[in-house]
Amino acid sequence: MKVHRQLGDRLGDDMLMLSISIDGEDVDTVEKMRAYDKATGGPRKGWYFLTGDYDEIDYLRHSLGIYDPDPVIDADKTQHSGLLTYGNDSTDYWAALPALSASDSVVRAILRTTRRRSPSGAQGINPPDKG
Repeated sequence: MKVHRQLGDRLGDDMLMLSISIDGEDVDTVEKMRAYDKATGGPRKGWYFLTGDYDEIDYLRHSLGIYDPDPVIDADKTQHSGLLTYGNDSTDYWAALPALSASDSVVRAILRTTRRRSPSGAQGINPPDKG
């Protein structure tokens, strides 16, 4: 919630936050997700709580690189790490941080990915500001 507050007006049009249930709709129904959002002060602009068919969520998780390469560990939900994955579709730059990182660190990391191409036309993000 601090991250959402710190990103402020940047959220909604070209920057989104997605909270995805790994349990799928059998455990986290749309109604439960909506109730959680409301109980924590939502709805919030640009922040979506997602659930769905377990196989589709699992496919999405793998597409985003949020899985353990050992299928036995990956199948054990108690072993899933709390990762915050963030990225930029325009530059195809994606990374992850521990979900419990300090909000200031999360916001700085996210904002680094929003930088556009360099003036020379090279793709990617600019190096982080020093200081």
